[in-house]
This record gives sequence, C-alpha cells and structure tokens, in this order.
Amino acid sequence: MTRSSLPACVLYVAAFLAAGCASGGPAPAAPPEAPAPLAATPDAPVVPQPPEEAEPSDAPVAATAGVYSAAQADRGATAFDEVCAECHTTSEFRGSTFQRNWGRRTVYSFFRTVRSTMPDNDPGALEEQVYLDVVSYIMRMNGHEPGPSEMLPDSPMREVRMDPSTPSG
Repeated sequence: MTRSSLPACVLYVAAFLAAGCASGGPAPAAPPEAPAPLAATPDAPVVPQPPEEAEPSDAPVAATAGVYSAAQADRGATAFDEVCAECHTTSEFRGSTFQRNWGRRTVYSFFRTVRSTMPDNDPGALEEQVYLDVVSYIMRMNGHEPGPSEMLPDSPMREVRMDPSTPSG
C-alpha cells in the first residue's frame, strides 16, 4: 500500500505521533495535507476528512459556580449542626483566618483533609456523601454559588479554590 492510498485519518495520526504530543515534544506546525477525497465507487470509498478543530473561546469560565447544589449545601448545614458543631463553630470556616489558611488551596484538598481527620473521635467514619455535603455548605459560606448538580467524588474539586475570588490553575 502506498502513502497516497492510505486513508487521510491514518496519515494524520501517524504525523501527530511522529511529531510528539504537547507534553512530550513539539507539536506539528500544521496537520499534514490529506489526499483529495476519492470519488465514491465500489472500489474506492470516500475518505473521511479529520474534523476541523474549534477555535478556543476567550470567554471566561466560571469555575466556582455550580460545583455543588443548594440542596446539598442545606444537607451539609444540617450535618454540620448535628456532627461538627460539637467541636466547631461556623466562624472557623469563613472569614480572613480561614481564607488565609485555605483560600489558595483546592476544594479537593479541603475535602480530603476533612474526610481523613473528622470527626476527631472517629476520623473517616461518616459516609462520603456527608463529607461532600458539609464541604458544599462551607463553600456556600465562602461565597461559592450553587449550581444544578451535586458535588460528587469525581467533581472538578481539584480545579476550584476554596476562595472563589482566587483564580484556578
């Protein structure tokens, strides 16, 4: 099989792999030229062309909005009152001291710490959903806006800072 008879997508993938990916080497300056599509005949089907890449959007993404739901934060407030309030007050989890200690850290870092150290007398004893609910409540206290979906263990918590005014990344 000659190079000109290979499907365009095979040529494109081969050129990409030969040039290296973004983390392993320089990206190709432009995708290789694909051969012209062939006429559809029983012997030569039409060669599909690789999709054109969409232009990146310059619009800012609200990374702090929608990581948890309002109902989840409400459940977190109840759980905080029932479990956490034995040792903590809500003022410990908002304001300048809290933001100084946690503001630049990710929600995931905070969640992981709370899950592995609380309650003090039995760390990790609560259901994971209770920890997620309490963290959602604390996020709400710190100005994060709720969204339509609940925070889950695989939510983008690693991309969101505890301080909603601190840029992610």
